[in-house]
Amino acid sequence: MASDNVSTPQSSSATVAVTLPFAKPFPDVSRIEVFVDENFKRWQERVYSLLDIHGVAYALIESQPATTVDVKIQESWQYANKECRHTILQTLSNELFDVFCSCKEAKQIWEALVTKFTAEDATKQKFAMEKYNQWQMTDDREMKAQVTEYQMLLEELKNEEIKLPEKFATGMLIEKLPESWVDYKNNLKHKEENYTIDE
Repeated sequence: MASDNVSTPQSSSATVAVTLPFAKPFPDVSRIEVFVDENFKRWQERVYSLLDIHGVAYALIESQPATTVDVKIQESWQYANKECRHTILQTLSNELFDVFCSCKEAKQIWEALVTKFTAEDATKQKFAMEKYNQWQMTDDREMKAQVTEYQMLLEELKNEEIKLPEKFATGMLIEKLPESWVDYKNNLKHKEENYTIDE
């Protein structure tokens, strides 16, 4: 007869928590703007910084280690790759997500994005510079409207990460004045003070 002091195992419906290796939360991507096709460098820097803080950014550069490498190194890379891949995919537009979700290595996704959008950024920069260089003021349009147009060209350059010094941008605006303003242009050029565009 069993003693009253002996406890018998009872079945429980409670789930037992299992501790998994590397069971850490993924980076919080809520503050990173979803990348569609503009401002790639800004997105790239934000994603890289976040992954770097979590100590996993190396998976964007290093391929999967060979099976002959120590198991701990392999597991560490697998976790880093998973974290990087998750972070990248969660910050892409639906269209880009559909393109890259089948890639299993974060490095592959990262390099493809860099190749595609760095080349596109360079093209946009060239186009913005060409537009700026070719722009000229004319006598047949209101001067105020043309100055506003010039300021918009400068904003376009800024958006492409081309920031002109104020002094240079103002000097170029004076140079772009129409022929009928030649006396005014020369007068401004001979003054010692530096003007801002607004002035």
